[in-house]
Amino acid sequence: MNVDKIGRVGGYGYEPKKSSSTSKTESNGPVDTISISDAAKKLASEAKLQSEVKQIAKQIVSAPPEEDRTEKIKAVKDRLKNGDYDNLSNEMLDKISDQIASTFLGQL
Repeated sequence: MNVDKIGRVGGYGYEPKKSSSTSKTESNGPVDTISISDAAKKLASEAKLQSEVKQIAKQIVSAPPEEDRTEKIKAVKDRLKNGDYDNLSNEMLDKISDQIASTFLGQL
């Protein structure tokens, strides 16, 4: 069997055609533009917020559970009934008022 006109094995002898460098020419034709509607922007914003809410919800669910505060609340109610909080020192009243103020001002 005789095979003619084949280059060497391994690609030696084959040279791909060199592409001529294309010069960038300016055209005065129409230019493509993209515009995003306000409704689409709103939907994208809502989708982003929904994604963030889901992420925060996952963090809350995965957070360790807080201790049961019902026992503490019951103990405080009992102390209030017994009058344990009737004669508090000025120092204790200052601490309580500071905690109440920081809670209302969001500095907790």
